[in-house]
Amino acid sequence: MKFAAILGAQRSDAAAVLMTASPADLVAAFDHLIMQESRNVPRAYPIGPTYGTDYLPLEPVDSLRSGKAHAVPLIVGNNAEEGKLFTRFLKLLPINEPMIELLLSTVESADRERLTAAYPSYSKAAACIELGGDFTFASAVWQIADAHSAHAPVHVYRYDYAPRMLRWSGLGATHATELLAVFDVYRMSLGRLLSTAGDKRSALRITDDVQARWCAFARTGEPGVGWPDYYSANRPLMVFDRTSRVEYDPYAVRRQAWERFTLSRG
Repeated sequence: MKFAAILGAQRSDAAAVLMTASPADLVAAFDHLIMQESRNVPRAYPIGPTYGTDYLPLEPVDSLRSGKAHAVPLIVGNNAEEGKLFTRFLKLLPINEPMIELLLSTVESADRERLTAAYPSYSKAAACIELGGDFTFASAVWQIADAHSAHAPVHVYRYDYAPRMLRWSGLGATHATELLAVFDVYRMSLGRLLSTAGDKRSALRITDDVQARWCAFARTGEPGVGWPDYYSANRPLMVFDRTSRVEYDPYAVRRQAWERFTLSRG
């Protein structure tokens, strides 16, 4: 209803207003609501699926954990420096001390201490950015992988690759940069520009590897050799970088700190 109200609707005509609003007005209302609610409601996103309905009966991670989700193979992962994008654009994540303190004001003191202790240099900027990125992205990956791997094959990745131009910009392997490989951008003008500082060969190698694995997974449910199934006993993940490799539970302390903390409830 808040979204409809931003568009000037009343409860009685909300459906009609939403159906007739222009795309530009819908986007503007969406942006307004996100900014407004991100400041007012810590630990929650104003836009997202609503569970407890006929379309989505259960909270997604609970559904995966209980085996009630479809037992299909899954690739899930995140980027090494997710939060850095949000220091420049879309400033929605808790990536500085005041925002994180607001986020943690809703949890028990023991949980707060556990979370902040997982980032030893908190409240310095780098630790805050890591914490905010884990809150939004990595914690979901860890929980989804643990839940679904009990019922179906799961392959987890972390995307670390960034050409020097992205490193020099301060963004690094931030949110969505894996799409440069997935969609072959390094063979386009933007990608050629990003890889001009001696990174053309590595950018194309990463592109070919990611695309081959994604396509193999789409065809067979397996992402190619050298990428083991995820099991909670050792938690292997594929790290895509200049030299790709498999690591085992590399952020164990951070993963454990977020185990009882989700976007839907604490």
